[in-house]
Amino acid sequence: MEGPTADQTENEEPTVSPAAPKKKRKSRRPKSKRGKSKPTGFEEYYVDAPMTVEEYETEQSLYNVRVEDALLRFNKNRRIESDRLDVFYKYLSYGGIDVSPKMFAGTDDRGLKELDNEQILYARGLTAIDKDRANLTIDFNIVVKGYLTSYFPFYFNPYNEDMIKLATVTIRSFLSYLLYHDVCPEYKENIEEARKSCDIATKELWKNQQLTASGPGDFNTACSILFGGFEHELYVENSQWKDPEDGKCQMTKAVAQKVLRFGLTVAGSDDLASSFQQMLTGGTLAASKMEDIHGFEVTEVHLLDEEGWKFYQDKAPDLNPVGILFGRTYYDTSEPEFDLSPKEREERAKNDRPLPELTFFLEESLLAHCYPGMKIITTVWEMNCGFHYFEDIIKGYSSIYTPLVNELMIGWKKPRPVSAKGEDEDSDSEDGSEQPEL
Repeated sequence: MEGPTADQTENEEPTVSPAAPKKKRKSRRPKSKRGKSKPTGFEEYYVDAPMTVEEYETEQSLYNVRVEDALLRFNKNRRIESDRLDVFYKYLSYGGIDVSPKMFAGTDDRGLKELDNEQILYARGLTAIDKDRANLTIDFNIVVKGYLTSYFPFYFNPYNEDMIKLATVTIRSFLSYLLYHDVCPEYKENIEEARKSCDIATKELWKNQQLTASGPGDFNTACSILFGGFEHELYVENSQWKDPEDGKCQMTKAVAQKVLRFGLTVAGSDDLASSFQQMLTGGTLAASKMEDIHGFEVTEVHLLDEEGWKFYQDKAPDLNPVGILFGRTYYDTSEPEFDLSPKEREERAKNDRPLPELTFFLEESLLAHCYPGMKIITTVWEMNCGFHYFEDIIKGYSSIYTPLVNELMIGWKKPRPVSAKGEDEDSDSEDGSEQPEL
């Protein structure tokens, strides 16, 4: 094989292989900014966009047929996070709406391409109203009060105000959506009342949580140590035990007597202070636990005046000033009735007198969380000199507390149809052999 001649090597340019083009790096947005710039639809001043005439007529033709169409569109137009969705779906389930996955509703991307917008909306929807519940009484306000005051606080146990607003703002947004889109105009006033209940719950539920976590206060603890109760039974003189949470030592009897004396002198009336001192001197002062009640309902809150504050600052700066909390006995309708004799039950039925008034002394830092109508589930003790005290707070209920039986139906499943033989229709396998009973 002959090589190239000299002329060929001079005239021909050397061939250079082209370099591979560099791949452009895709610019990626920081993770912290992804999805957070878009509104969720639950902001404080968020409103739905104005509707065209065609949109309004389309919605009216839908909503007149089924209210559940409003739920589908409400979910579609908002970006609902998992926590908010959990609270909202529990509210819908509490109100009798089925939120379980629909049978045969699974559709892949290829199947969705063959559907129009309305069909896609129904295919992806998870909410439905069962025909068996179509004849139930409709009351938006009662359901909102029941869910927010008797189910949500104890199922989700919100530990801060934002968690409470997560529920109240979500439900209020849905109710506003129903009003704005004129979904059920015959219930307009009822929905308005339900929105007011959401506003009340936003304020009161957080106060309930704060009082429950911070109570019962120094004055009530002092009474429990001196006269009777949980602290009295566990009390050990000169105990050096410290609370692991705040590091404070257990209250001694000397400190308890000081707390009690200043509270009655500054906040109590002259008659009460005099009666207390006479019974204490005569050895007749005693406390008794009030039986057959669940707690008390707050009727009035009296804060300490400026003169009382000055007295505390001058004479006892180490103590927390106390005010007065008035209440009346409370019976929780969600709890079983007390075991009373027929005679006692008859006397209670004939008793038309108002419930006895109760007088408590409570630190002003705790009084800030109290309001008329608040229900406090706790053990109440009565002093024979004319005032009361309570121990650890078990629960705190809102002024609109409404216990319902709806929560008993959450998670309920329809029973399987029974055949003429009294067995489940699908209890036998395909080959006719019996399946073991689980």
